[in-house]
Amino acid sequence: MNQVILKPAAADVKVRKPDGSHLNEAGEAVTINSYWRRRLYDGSVVETQSEPAKKAAKPQEQ
Repeated sequence: MNQVILKPAAADVKVRKPDGSHLNEAGEAVTINSYWRRRLYDGSVVETQSEPAKKAAKPQEQ
């Protein structure tokens, strides 16, 4: 399956995924299908080249 990394086209836009949750603002990998093609076509999402960096865990103080 084709996977791409998509993120909302604008910071103030929330984009629903088919399961009802929202697409991560920093972007996330999704399998391209007709739903995501429509979101790309209507300008709700944009494709990015790299997956967002994971937040590093805070070092524990001793």
